[in-house]
Amino acid sequence: MNTTHWDRLKARAERIIGTTQANLPPEILAEAKKVPCLFLPWCEDDPDLLGTYADFAPNEVSAANGPIILYLETIDDFCDDEGSSFEEEVRMTYLHELGHHFGWDEGDLEARGLG
Repeated sequence: MNTTHWDRLKARAERIIGTTQANLPPEILAEAKKVPCLFLPWCEDDPDLLGTYADFAPNEVSAANGPIILYLETIDDFCDDEGSSFEEEVRMTYLHELGHHFGWDEGDLEARGLG
């Protein structure tokens, strides 16, 4: 992996997460700030996975506080293949994984304007 490319992806992802968090409702933001968001190039167990949340329980706020892991090289490759925006995929993957922290599924995220 090219270190310069990785550094750029990571810096972009950090900005995207910061902007995404800044747009969250206050009650969600307070909880979101407790959940670390880590970046890895890819998931060794599932190279197609864009992100993970470490302790998902349906309909239950996790006491574990994650972490959220975003697989930036996989997201970047996915965007190249699909012709989609890296910024939007990082944002959506982050929100999806954050939703797991709250015990939310995709329908819950959409209902809250976070999908």
